[in-house]
Amino acid sequence: MLSSLFVNVCIFVTFLFFSGVLSKKYVIGSRSLSMPVKISSGLLFGLYGIILMNYSFPVGPHVIADMRHLTVVVVGVYMGWLPALLCGIVLSIARIALYGWSIAAFIACIGLLTVGFLCAWLSTFPWSRLFKMNVMNLASMAVIFVTLSLNLNNMTTVMRYYPTQLIISVIACLFLYVITEHIDSSNVLFAQLQIRASTDHLTQLNNLRQFEWSLQNEMAGAKLSGESLSLLVIDIDHFKLVNDTYGHAAGDEVLRDLGKILLDQARPLDIVSRNGGEEFTVLLPNCSAPAAFVLGEKIRKAVQANVFKLPTINQKKLRITVSIGAATYPADTEGMQQTDHVLVEQADKALYQAKNNGRNKVCAAGRLEPLHPSAQLIER
Repeated sequence: MLSSLFVNVCIFVTFLFFSGVLSKKYVIGSRSLSMPVKISSGLLFGLYGIILMNYSFPVGPHVIADMRHLTVVVVGVYMGWLPALLCGIVLSIARIALYGWSIAAFIACIGLLTVGFLCAWLSTFPWSRLFKMNVMNLASMAVIFVTLSLNLNNMTTVMRYYPTQLIISVIACLFLYVITEHIDSSNVLFAQLQIRASTDHLTQLNNLRQFEWSLQNEMAGAKLSGESLSLLVIDIDHFKLVNDTYGHAAGDEVLRDLGKILLDQARPLDIVSRNGGEEFTVLLPNCSAPAAFVLGEKIRKAVQANVFKLPTINQKKLRITVSIGAATYPADTEGMQQTDHVLVEQADKALYQAKNNGRNKVCAAGRLEPLHPSAQLIER
């Protein structure tokens, strides 16, 4: 019995590490977890419990013991009430499906359902994970004690197995808590590193590295589907004057606010990035050249109309303008070597045209003349 319980714990630890790999992109315990994720978690841990049944040991006619209840406990603590309930239901169905119908199997099935409902209810309490896990474990073991007592109908036999199972269960619960917390902490650190590697620290937009990855990915998709892919390259006019006049803190505030404007004006599927300094980009999947030009104008007008509040003592207010270059694949890249960066080169050329023709303009790679007159930096 002792060796079987030990094998149960070792197998469960393996399951936890596997689950940790699958959940790297999710914040465990977050209320923002989607319903499919919660349902999948409940079913997955139910599968873990079914596997653990194959490593159970008999304690009487049609009566087996193992650590399957800990799958309900762990998923309830870290994923919530719904996964715990689903896990309990899966285990109860599997108990009869795998070992056949009998009075003992029916009692065990009811016991597993009770464990599922009990852990689901306890998971809603605002306790620490450690306390919640131990309470769930002890409550589950109480249900198991009742189940064994009803099935064996012999307290001497029950007490021959149950105390050892209880002790192993308590020790295993603490051990699994340590392992699960380590996996969760590792996943949190991994997620933070991913965010830092792909996000601009100032504006929280995509950084240059993430932009290049997105460009490569979207370009491959556009070539495969035959759809258009447009790019807006946006540069703040006379940004050096803002830094020199009001300081870099004011310049940083302008960059942050501009990032918010770009996100507000862009479509939900568009990819907004800060490529460095005062240069931003908006990657526009499935967007034609005329539509990209219209969106560029929309952004230009929104920036010109916005009043930027600077973090100065007298709350200085500032207006700025931007110059925008637009390019579209394949309309503006025909006859050129079709690399990922040819679109960037064409958009840069359009941006330089906008700068050279007075700034505060949107120029498209396929157009020779910008539409709007220049405007200078205005402060008030």
